[in-house]
Amino acid sequence: MNNFNVEFFTEWFADFYGQDVFAILAACPCTDFARSGCRYFRSKDLDGRTMASVELVHQTIRVVEYFKPALWAIENPVGRIEKLGGLPSWRLSFDPCHVGDPYTKKTLIWGRFNADLPVAPVVPIEGSKMHLKYGGRSLATKNARSITPVGFSYAFFMANNHLDNPQFVLCAKYDRLSSRLLGQAIAAGLKPREISELIDDAYLMDLDDHSAHTLLREAVLMRGSNLDSFVDRGGQVAMCF
Repeated sequence: MNNFNVEFFTEWFADFYGQDVFAILAACPCTDFARSGCRYFRSKDLDGRTMASVELVHQTIRVVEYFKPALWAIENPVGRIEKLGGLPSWRLSFDPCHVGDPYTKKTLIWGRFNADLPVAPVVPIEGSKMHLKYGGRSLATKNARSITPVGFSYAFFMANNHLDNPQFVLCAKYDRLSSRLLGQAIAAGLKPREISELIDDAYLMDLDDHSAHTLLREAVLMRGSNLDSFVDRGGQVAMCF
């Protein structure tokens, strides 16, 4: 991964039979970032382990920038990856018990994705299972600590899968247009193919974002939708009981 270059990825990973990459989901090793290991930070900072992990984060971002997926996400427990890795503000904060797994492990997700996940809150009767049951340095316990919670996997898929979320594909293709307007176009019944036929010449050939916006807005209005403002709003989602 740290030896990323275009030729390597083209040869081994970039042949998707003409299809675009829809999503990149990354879980950078948390060993040198997680707050739970802060007592080791000083030695890791001095011997170069921290910088090697930071470079891995940077390489992950390069992969995202190269493939330009419709959505991407980087996962890590609470710690210092955001500051050291130069990531934007986190998008989602959750514990496994918010999505059906009865233990706690506060985790943050950075990236571009739908953070409005379906929730299934349960009592965390197993507590901080990662520390209570999977302490130690063996490979088996390290692997156990790194497993993605099943409930979160299901919730993230339901909120972000390709078939149920055509807006993501459009937002990636037309990333200079308002994501809210694109979502309104889908809600108004316009198919992705119809949107493409309507605005591709203006957006892709003429690079005329204003004309593309106007064409799409008028098409939505003709469908009877009431449009107001389309100022995009970002934000963070923190799951809680």
